[in-house]
Amino acid sequence: MRPMKYWLRGLVCAACLVSVPAMAQLRDISIPISSLSFGTAAIRIAKELGLFEKHGLNAKIIVMDNANSATTALISKSVEVVLSGPGELVAAQGRGQKVVAIANTYNGLSASLVLAKDVAEKTGVSPNAPVAERLKALNGLIIGSTSATSSYTVSFKGAAEAVGANIRFTYMAQPAMVAALEKGAIQGFIAGAPFWGVPVVRDKAVLWLSGPKAELPPQNLPASSVSLQTMQDFAAANPELMKSLAAVIADLGKAIEERPAEVKAAVAKLYPDVDAKTLDLLYASEAAAWKARPLTAADMAHEIAFVKSTGTSLPQIDSVDPASMLVK
Repeated sequence: MRPMKYWLRGLVCAACLVSVPAMAQLRDISIPISSLSFGTAAIRIAKELGLFEKHGLNAKIIVMDNANSATTALISKSVEVVLSGPGELVAAQGRGQKVVAIANTYNGLSASLVLAKDVAEKTGVSPNAPVAERLKALNGLIIGSTSATSSYTVSFKGAAEAVGANIRFTYMAQPAMVAALEKGAIQGFIAGAPFWGVPVVRDKAVLWLSGPKAELPPQNLPASSVSLQTMQDFAAANPELMKSLAAVIADLGKAIEERPAEVKAAVAKLYPDVDAKTLDLLYASEAAAWKARPLTAADMAHEIAFVKSTGTSLPQIDSVDPASMLVK
Protein backbone atom coordinates (compact mmCIF):
# COMPACT_ATOMS: atom_id res chain seq x y z
CA MET A 1 0.00 0.00 0.00
CA ARG A 2 1.35 3.47 -0.92
CA PRO A 3 2.18 5.83 1.95
CA MET A 4 -0.41 8.51 2.74
CA LYS A 5 1.88 11.31 1.48
CA TYR A 6 1.65 9.92 -2.08
CA TRP A 7 -2.15 9.93 -1.95
CA LEU A 8 -2.08 13.54 -0.69
CA ARG A 9 0.27 14.53 -3.53
CA GLY A 10 -2.08 12.90 -5.98
CA LEU A 11 -5.05 14.83 -4.58
CA VAL A 12 -3.13 18.11 -4.77
CA CYS A 13 -2.16 17.43 -8.41
CA ALA A 14 -5.73 16.53 -9.25
CA ALA A 15 -6.89 19.79 -7.71
CA CYS A 16 -4.34 21.66 -9.83
CA LEU A 17 -5.64 19.98 -12.98
CA VAL A 18 -9.17 21.03 -12.10
CA SER A 19 -8.30 24.65 -11.16
CA VAL A 20 -6.17 25.50 -14.20
CA PRO A 21 -8.93 24.87 -16.77
CA ALA A 22 -11.40 26.67 -14.48
CA MET A 23 -9.19 29.74 -14.42
CA ALA A 24 -8.68 29.49 -18.18
CA GLN A 25 -12.44 29.64 -18.66
CA LEU A 26 -12.68 33.23 -17.40
CA ARG A 27 -14.01 35.36 -20.22
CA ASP A 28 -11.99 38.50 -20.89
CA ILE A 29 -14.05 41.65 -21.18
CA SER A 30 -12.96 45.28 -21.41
CA ILE A 31 -15.28 47.91 -19.90
CA PRO A 32 -14.60 51.59 -20.63
CA ILE A 33 -15.78 54.03 -17.96
CA SER A 34 -16.01 57.81 -18.15
CA SER A 35 -14.01 58.69 -15.03
CA LEU A 36 -12.75 57.51 -11.65
CA SER A 37 -15.52 59.30 -9.79
CA PHE A 38 -17.69 57.66 -7.14
CA GLY A 39 -20.51 57.65 -9.71
CA THR A 40 -18.67 55.04 -11.79
CA ALA A 41 -17.08 53.24 -8.85
CA ALA A 42 -19.53 50.34 -8.57
CA ILE A 43 -17.84 48.10 -11.12
CA ARG A 44 -14.39 48.94 -9.77
CA ILE A 45 -15.57 47.96 -6.29
CA ALA A 46 -17.07 44.77 -7.73
CA LYS A 47 -13.73 43.96 -9.34
CA GLU A 48 -11.87 44.65 -6.09
CA LEU A 49 -14.24 42.24 -4.28
CA GLY A 50 -13.67 39.50 -6.89
CA LEU A 51 -17.29 39.50 -8.08
CA PHE A 52 -16.43 39.43 -11.78
CA GLU A 53 -14.25 36.37 -11.30
CA LYS A 54 -17.03 34.74 -9.27
CA HIS A 55 -19.21 34.94 -12.37
CA GLY A 56 -16.57 33.74 -14.82
CA LEU A 57 -15.32 37.10 -16.06
CA ASN A 58 -11.91 38.73 -16.22
CA ALA A 59 -12.82 42.41 -16.40
CA LYS A 60 -10.38 45.05 -17.61
CA ILE A 61 -11.59 48.52 -16.76
CA ILE A 62 -10.47 51.34 -19.06
CA VAL A 63 -10.81 55.02 -18.14
CA MET A 64 -11.88 57.33 -20.97
CA ASP A 65 -12.31 61.11 -21.10
CA ASN A 66 -16.11 61.06 -20.79
CA ALA A 67 -19.24 58.95 -21.21
CA ASN A 68 -19.70 60.13 -24.79
CA SER A 69 -16.28 58.69 -25.72
CA ALA A 70 -17.22 55.39 -24.10
CA THR A 71 -20.49 55.19 -26.04
CA THR A 72 -18.71 56.08 -29.28
CA ALA A 73 -16.31 53.18 -28.67
CA LEU A 74 -19.31 50.88 -28.16
CA ILE A 75 -21.10 51.98 -31.33
CA SER A 76 -17.90 51.64 -33.36
CA LYS A 77 -17.57 48.08 -31.96
CA SER A 78 -14.19 48.83 -30.43
CA VAL A 79 -15.59 47.35 -27.22
CA GLU A 80 -18.52 45.09 -26.36
CA VAL A 81 -19.72 46.66 -23.10
CA VAL A 82 -19.37 50.13 -21.56
CA LEU A 83 -20.36 51.96 -18.42
CA SER A 84 -22.17 55.07 -19.59
CA GLY A 85 -25.01 57.42 -18.73
CA PRO A 86 -28.69 57.58 -19.66
CA GLY A 87 -28.12 60.70 -21.76
CA GLU A 88 -25.71 58.84 -24.01
CA LEU A 89 -28.05 55.86 -24.26
CA VAL A 90 -31.07 58.01 -25.18
CA ALA A 91 -29.03 60.09 -27.64
CA ALA A 92 -27.79 56.92 -29.36
CA GLN A 93 -31.30 55.46 -29.58
CA GLY A 94 -32.60 58.78 -30.91
CA ARG A 95 -30.13 58.51 -33.77
CA GLY A 96 -30.92 54.92 -34.62
CA GLN A 97 -28.11 53.25 -32.67
CA LYS A 98 -29.56 50.33 -30.68
CA VAL A 99 -27.71 50.77 -27.39
CA VAL A 100 -29.36 48.96 -24.46
CA ALA A 101 -28.89 48.93 -20.69
CA ILE A 102 -27.72 45.71 -19.04
CA ALA A 103 -27.73 46.74 -15.38
CA ASN A 104 -28.08 49.93 -13.36
CA THR A 105 -24.98 50.74 -11.28
CA TYR A 106 -25.97 54.04 -9.62
CA ASN A 107 -29.42 55.22 -8.52
CA GLY A 108 -30.29 58.84 -9.24
CA LEU A 109 -27.88 61.67 -10.05
CA SER A 110 -24.30 61.31 -8.83
CA ALA A 111 -23.15 64.83 -9.75
CA SER A 112 -23.01 68.02 -7.75
CA LEU A 113 -22.36 71.56 -8.97
CA VAL A 114 -19.75 73.69 -7.23
CA LEU A 115 -18.93 77.36 -7.81
CA ALA A 116 -15.62 79.10 -7.21
CA LYS A 117 -15.91 80.82 -3.83
CA ASP A 118 -15.49 84.35 -5.22
CA VAL A 119 -18.01 83.65 -8.00
CA ALA A 120 -20.56 82.37 -5.49
CA GLU A 121 -20.10 85.52 -3.38
CA LYS A 122 -20.58 87.78 -6.42
CA THR A 123 -23.95 86.20 -7.22
CA GLY A 124 -25.38 87.66 -4.02
CA VAL A 125 -27.25 84.39 -3.51
CA SER A 126 -26.73 82.14 -0.51
CA PRO A 127 -25.72 78.47 -1.03
CA ASN A 128 -28.72 77.72 1.21
CA ALA A 129 -31.21 79.79 -0.82
CA PRO A 130 -34.17 78.07 -2.51
CA VAL A 131 -33.10 75.89 -5.44
CA ALA A 132 -34.79 78.16 -8.02
CA GLU A 133 -32.72 81.13 -6.83
CA ARG A 134 -29.47 79.16 -6.98
CA LEU A 135 -30.33 77.97 -10.49
CA LYS A 136 -31.09 81.53 -11.66
CA ALA A 137 -27.69 82.64 -10.32
CA LEU A 138 -26.01 80.31 -12.85
CA ASN A 139 -27.15 82.45 -15.79
CA GLY A 140 -24.19 83.29 -18.03
CA LEU A 141 -21.64 81.43 -15.92
CA ILE A 142 -19.01 79.18 -17.51
CA ILE A 143 -19.54 75.74 -16.02
CA GLY A 144 -17.45 72.66 -16.75
CA SER A 145 -19.16 69.33 -17.39
CA THR A 146 -18.18 66.00 -18.90
CA SER A 147 -20.05 66.06 -22.23
CA ALA A 148 -23.12 67.54 -23.91
CA THR A 149 -25.08 64.29 -23.58
CA SER A 150 -23.97 63.41 -20.04
CA SER A 151 -26.71 63.05 -17.43
CA TYR A 152 -24.73 65.64 -15.46
CA THR A 153 -25.19 68.23 -18.22
CA VAL A 154 -28.74 67.21 -19.12
CA SER A 155 -29.97 67.47 -15.53
CA PHE A 156 -28.51 70.88 -14.68
CA LYS A 157 -29.14 72.37 -18.14
CA GLY A 158 -32.81 71.43 -18.04
CA ALA A 159 -33.30 72.65 -14.47
CA ALA A 160 -31.57 75.97 -15.19
CA GLU A 161 -33.48 76.64 -18.40
CA ALA A 162 -36.77 75.98 -16.61
CA VAL A 163 -36.13 79.08 -14.46
CA GLY A 164 -34.77 81.16 -17.36
CA ALA A 165 -31.04 80.67 -16.74
CA ASN A 166 -28.62 79.90 -19.56
CA ILE A 167 -25.44 78.10 -18.46
CA ARG A 168 -22.39 78.43 -20.71
CA PHE A 169 -21.09 74.86 -20.72
CA THR A 170 -17.56 73.78 -21.56
CA TYR A 171 -16.56 70.12 -21.61
CA MET A 172 -13.58 68.38 -20.04
CA ALA A 173 -12.61 65.31 -18.03
CA GLN A 174 -13.49 65.48 -14.34
CA PRO A 175 -9.88 65.33 -13.03
CA ALA A 176 -9.10 68.48 -15.05
CA MET A 177 -11.96 70.47 -13.56
CA VAL A 178 -10.35 71.25 -10.21
CA ALA A 179 -7.29 72.90 -11.77
CA ALA A 180 -9.44 74.73 -14.32
CA LEU A 181 -11.58 76.17 -11.53
CA GLU A 182 -8.66 77.22 -9.36
CA LYS A 183 -6.94 78.89 -12.35
CA GLY A 184 -10.12 80.81 -13.23
CA ALA A 185 -10.65 79.10 -16.61
CA ILE A 186 -14.15 78.09 -15.47
CA GLN A 187 -16.44 79.55 -12.81
CA GLY A 188 -17.84 76.27 -11.61
CA PHE A 189 -18.15 72.63 -12.55
CA ILE A 190 -20.43 69.62 -12.36
CA ALA A 191 -18.77 66.43 -11.14
CA GLY A 192 -19.21 63.39 -8.97
CA ALA A 193 -17.44 62.61 -5.71
CA PRO A 194 -14.61 62.82 -4.86
CA PHE A 195 -13.81 65.53 -7.45
CA TRP A 196 -16.25 68.21 -6.29
CA GLY A 197 -15.04 67.79 -2.72
CA VAL A 198 -11.42 68.75 -3.43
CA PRO A 199 -11.86 72.52 -4.00
CA VAL A 200 -14.55 72.67 -1.31
CA VAL A 201 -12.17 71.20 1.29
CA ARG A 202 -9.48 73.65 0.09
CA ASP A 203 -11.97 76.50 0.63
CA LYS A 204 -11.68 77.40 -3.06
CA ALA A 205 -15.26 76.48 -3.94
CA VAL A 206 -18.78 76.24 -2.55
CA LEU A 207 -21.16 73.31 -2.96
CA TRP A 208 -24.00 74.99 -4.86
CA LEU A 209 -26.40 72.20 -5.85
CA SER A 210 -26.29 68.53 -4.84
CA GLY A 211 -27.44 65.72 -7.13
CA PRO A 212 -27.22 62.91 -4.54
CA LYS A 213 -29.45 64.99 -2.22
CA ALA A 214 -31.98 65.28 -5.09
CA GLU A 215 -32.02 69.10 -4.91
CA LEU A 216 -33.05 69.45 -8.55
CA PRO A 217 -36.72 69.12 -9.63
CA PRO A 218 -37.78 65.46 -10.13
CA GLN A 219 -38.22 65.92 -13.89
CA ASN A 220 -34.55 66.86 -14.12
CA LEU A 221 -33.22 63.89 -12.18
CA PRO A 222 -32.35 60.64 -13.94
CA ALA A 223 -33.42 57.27 -12.59
CA SER A 224 -29.80 56.23 -13.00
CA SER A 225 -26.54 58.12 -13.47
CA VAL A 226 -24.70 55.23 -15.08
CA SER A 227 -25.40 51.70 -16.24
CA LEU A 228 -23.64 48.87 -18.02
CA GLN A 229 -24.60 49.14 -21.69
CA THR A 230 -24.12 47.20 -24.90
CA MET A 231 -25.50 46.97 -28.43
CA GLN A 232 -28.83 45.20 -28.82
CA ASP A 233 -27.53 42.64 -31.33
CA PHE A 234 -24.57 41.78 -29.09
CA ALA A 235 -26.88 41.30 -26.10
CA ALA A 236 -29.09 38.95 -28.11
CA ALA A 237 -26.08 36.90 -29.22
CA ASN A 238 -24.58 36.70 -25.72
CA PRO A 239 -27.39 36.08 -23.21
CA GLU A 240 -25.16 34.27 -20.69
CA LEU A 241 -22.71 37.17 -20.60
CA MET A 242 -25.62 39.55 -19.99
CA LYS A 243 -26.79 37.40 -17.06
CA SER A 244 -23.29 37.25 -15.62
CA LEU A 245 -22.83 41.03 -15.75
CA ALA A 246 -26.22 41.62 -14.14
CA ALA A 247 -25.33 39.07 -11.45
CA VAL A 248 -22.10 40.93 -10.66
CA ILE A 249 -24.05 44.12 -9.97
CA ALA A 250 -26.70 42.26 -7.95
CA ASP A 251 -23.98 40.67 -5.82
CA LEU A 252 -22.44 44.08 -5.17
CA GLY A 253 -25.79 45.24 -3.79
CA LYS A 254 -25.83 42.22 -1.46
CA ALA A 255 -22.26 42.92 -0.35
CA ILE A 256 -23.12 46.54 0.52
CA GLU A 257 -26.02 45.26 2.60
CA GLU A 258 -24.27 42.30 4.25
CA ARG A 259 -20.55 43.21 4.32
CA PRO A 260 -20.34 47.02 4.50
CA ALA A 261 -16.94 47.05 6.20
CA GLU A 262 -15.45 44.95 3.39
CA VAL A 263 -16.97 47.20 0.75
CA LYS A 264 -15.76 50.34 2.50
CA ALA A 265 -12.25 48.87 2.71
CA ALA A 266 -12.37 48.27 -1.06
CA VAL A 267 -13.41 51.90 -1.61
CA ALA A 268 -10.55 53.11 0.60
CA LYS A 269 -8.11 51.04 -1.46
CA LEU A 270 -9.47 52.48 -4.73
CA TYR A 271 -9.25 56.06 -3.42
CA PRO A 272 -6.04 56.15 -1.33
CA ASP A 273 -5.82 59.95 -1.53
CA VAL A 274 -9.19 60.44 0.15
CA ASP A 275 -8.71 60.93 3.90
CA ALA A 276 -10.70 58.81 6.35
CA LYS A 277 -13.04 61.61 7.43
CA THR A 278 -13.96 62.52 3.86
CA LEU A 279 -14.35 58.84 2.97
CA ASP A 280 -16.81 58.35 5.85
CA LEU A 281 -18.86 61.30 4.61
CA LEU A 282 -18.86 60.25 0.96
CA TYR A 283 -19.48 56.56 1.65
CA ALA A 284 -22.57 57.38 3.72
CA SER A 285 -24.19 59.11 0.75
CA GLU A 286 -22.86 56.98 -2.11
CA ALA A 287 -23.30 53.41 -0.82
CA ALA A 288 -27.10 53.51 -1.11
CA ALA A 289 -26.79 54.65 -4.73
CA TRP A 290 -24.37 51.80 -5.55
CA LYS A 291 -26.98 49.37 -4.24
CA ALA A 292 -28.79 50.04 -7.48
CA ARG A 293 -32.25 48.77 -8.29
CA PRO A 294 -32.99 47.26 -11.73
CA LEU A 295 -34.16 49.68 -14.41
CA THR A 296 -37.72 49.48 -15.76
CA ALA A 297 -39.48 50.58 -18.94
CA ALA A 298 -40.97 53.45 -16.92
CA ASP A 299 -37.45 54.55 -15.96
CA MET A 300 -36.41 54.59 -19.61
CA ALA A 301 -39.49 56.61 -20.56
CA HIS A 302 -38.48 59.11 -17.86
CA GLU A 303 -34.92 59.26 -19.23
CA ILE A 304 -36.26 59.96 -22.73
CA ALA A 305 -38.49 62.76 -21.43
CA PHE A 306 -35.80 64.63 -19.55
CA VAL A 307 -33.27 64.38 -22.41
CA LYS A 308 -35.93 65.66 -24.84
CA SER A 309 -36.68 68.56 -22.49
CA THR A 310 -33.22 70.01 -23.17
CA GLY A 311 -33.89 70.35 -26.90
CA THR A 312 -31.31 67.73 -27.89
CA SER A 313 -31.88 66.54 -31.46
CA LEU A 314 -33.29 63.01 -31.29
CA PRO A 315 -34.92 62.41 -34.71
CA GLN A 316 -35.91 58.77 -34.10
CA ILE A 317 -36.64 58.73 -30.39
CA ASP A 318 -40.44 58.90 -30.66
CA SER A 319 -40.47 55.56 -32.45
CA VAL A 320 -38.46 53.84 -29.70
CA ASP A 321 -40.24 51.57 -27.22
CA PRO A 322 -38.70 52.33 -23.78
CA ALA A 323 -38.84 48.60 -22.90
CA SER A 324 -36.65 47.83 -25.91
CA MET A 325 -33.86 49.91 -24.34
CA LEU A 326 -33.33 47.22 -21.70
CA VAL A 327 -31.65 43.85 -22.08
CA LYS A 328 -34.36 41.23 -21.82
